[in-house]
Amino acid sequence: MPVDSSTIAPFIREFVVQQAIIALATTARDGMPNVAPMFWKVWYDETKLLVLDNFMRATKANVLATGRASVSVWDAASGTAYQLKGAAKDVTEGPYFEAGASHMAVQKPGQRPKGVVVLHVTSVYTQQPGIHAGNLVNAQGEVWA
Repeated sequence: MPVDSSTIAPFIREFVVQQAIIALATTARDGMPNVAPMFWKVWYDETKLLVLDNFMRATKANVLATGRASVSVWDAASGTAYQLKGAAKDVTEGPYFEAGASHMAVQKPGQRPKGVVVLHVTSVYTQQPGIHAGNLVNAQGEVWA
């Protein structure tokens, strides 16, 4: 059941970009899963996470085939962890691509991504250990029982 995707709690958006690596999960049309570690990510707006493509092969093919993706992000020291799910598309031009390229240029001047996966987050789940693991998180960041 998706949450109100008009916004994602600011502290969750900040948490996502603070982590060095996130896991981007996709599935091929035949059901074969794929998970890839991703370094380059930036929020385009309150619901669209841009994940920059430098080496994607299976991930890109899966996004093109299914239009869905999920991100898992965690901090081992605190035990904080979230999963973000939603619609995904791969772009190689336009405003999403340029926003991703601008983000990369801050740390790697002259380097540009091959593409950008745009994840329009429609639901957020807590992955923190305990009785609420797997529960939905609302737009205010509150865990639903």
